[in-house]
Amino acid sequence: MWTDIEITISCDKNPIEYINNSFGIFYSMELEFSRFLEDSTLSLLNNEKILEVSNIFIDVLNLSKEIFRKTEWFFNPLVSLSNIWYSNSFEKKEFLEISSWNNLDLENIKISWNTIAIWKEQKLDFWWIVKWYSVDLVKNYLILKWFNDFIINAGWDIYLSWKNNWKKWIIWIDNPFKKDELFASIELENMSISTSWSYKRNWKIWEKSYHHILNPLSNSNENEIISITIIAEKTYITDCYATACFNMWVEKTIKFMEQNLIDWVIIWSNWKIYHSKWIEKYNFKVF
Repeated sequence: MWTDIEITISCDKNPIEYINNSFGIFYSMELEFSRFLEDSTLSLLNNEKILEVSNIFIDVLNLSKEIFRKTEWFFNPLVSLSNIWYSNSFEKKEFLEISSWNNLDLENIKISWNTIAIWKEQKLDFWWIVKWYSVDLVKNYLILKWFNDFIINAGWDIYLSWKNNWKKWIIWIDNPFKKDELFASIELENMSISTSWSYKRNWKIWEKSYHHILNPLSNSNENEIISITIIAEKTYITDCYATACFNMWVEKTIKFMEQNLIDWVIIWSNWKIYHSKWIEKYNFKVF
């Protein structure tokens, strides 16, 4: 899914077999969900519009629908970056007009047992969703194999497992205003953390600036938030909420996070910092 994957295991036995199996899980998800592989399940569905798929594919779509409703459309896998970034690769940049709003309604996708039917103009793009789903699959696999201390990092959607009462993993948050500098640190164990931002993956089309998170309600990139970090037990929650909340205005984001009892850190465009009431339990420090 065009994502760098890093798996680190701290243990007494040789973990190579289990690390290879973990990468095998990511690879199997690539074969099923990659938009760049012509024979992937996703590509076949986008071309044929009706297709029988796997249980995992159904699960990913159902979770996406659930989050789609909960975030009031701010999380939407029908919004493809091909509209503002690429057609067949991340290097080819061109502008494509956005589809009608009916074609962005995830509820229009029909599921009957294991068969999915999409509208003629619809195309699913799961590259920003399958990362977190894969991380949770690998996490469950490693725990099943009795590994307690490990990190899974899939393009900065990170799960950290740690069984140590006196020491935790330390995660650093980049400074969005000063390249190669750190902004804050946070200590975690048995938690997931994801960050969405606008200060990386930037480009211009027709002299207009874009970044990689497209607002599905406005078809734009103009955001109050520069960086948002979400902490939760599940990677699918941290990643999709970070993506959705990045596109909300700050007040709505804070209200949404508080309603869902999620811990978070927001860096606003004017250098202001907002964070959840309970962030100090993670030994959160700003430099």
